[in-house]
Amino acid sequence: MTSIKIRRELGGCFFAALAYIATTWVCVWLLKHPLIEAGLVVRAAVSLIPMIPIGFAIGAVLRLVRAGDELERRIDLEALAIAAVAVGMAALTLNVLMDAQVIEIAAHDATVWIFPALLLTYVAAKIWARSRYQ
Repeated sequence: MTSIKIRRELGGCFFAALAYIATTWVCVWLLKHPLIEAGLVVRAAVSLIPMIPIGFAIGAVLRLVRAGDELERRIDLEALAIAAVAVGMAALTLNVLMDAQVIEIAAHDATVWIFPALLLTYVAAKIWARSRYQ
């Protein structure tokens, strides 16, 4: 896979994560304000809109992994492992701090950021892992 294609797919992941964040903010605002009295079907449909950019991000990651040679797949595996462990440790740390009442964050507010954090950490880890093999 050429570096141009790699950058395009990584950029796709990054912009999908940003689109997820933006649509999540908009949808949450809509559900808390203008659509607070809307019917269940409308609220469910609006709440699922942020899943669209997530689908694009997953597709970009899968295209990256499938198109890569053995080295590319190794880099992807390393980046995914780093992202999973880093975000898992961050979530665990946040949970412990919440249990110890050091910080107060509603669990719902914290969990909504796990997947975008995983995507952004994957992109950063992929860039770092790639630099190790050059």
